[in-house]
Amino acid sequence: MSNTEDKRLSRRAALARIGTIAAAAYTIPAFTTMSMAHASSGASAPSAPSEPSAPSEPSAPSEPSAASTPSAASGPSGTGSSSDILTETGCSAAGGTWDPVNNVCVLP
Repeated sequence: MSNTEDKRLSRRAALARIGTIAAAAYTIPAFTTMSMAHASSGASAPSAPSEPSAPSEPSAPSEPSAASTPSAASGPSGTGSSSDILTETGCSAAGGTWDPVNNVCVLP
């Protein structure tokens, strides 16, 4: 074997070196900027409050909106329950037509 073959890096070793270099290039700026920070002697005194401004003029009233249209009336609520129309007698009392084939009430 020659010396050039012994010094040849494996793929894993080359990728490990690239990863280490990339991690160092990513983190080094964060550490170098920390050294530029300066300590403070404390918080400064608050400044005096400013004078309030004068109120603005009121705006003109808006025009009234148009009246809404009336809603449609609902149907009669009735006094019986929906179970009353499950029989032929209840169906005819409700004004419906009994369908004996399907055993249902057909309401108008």
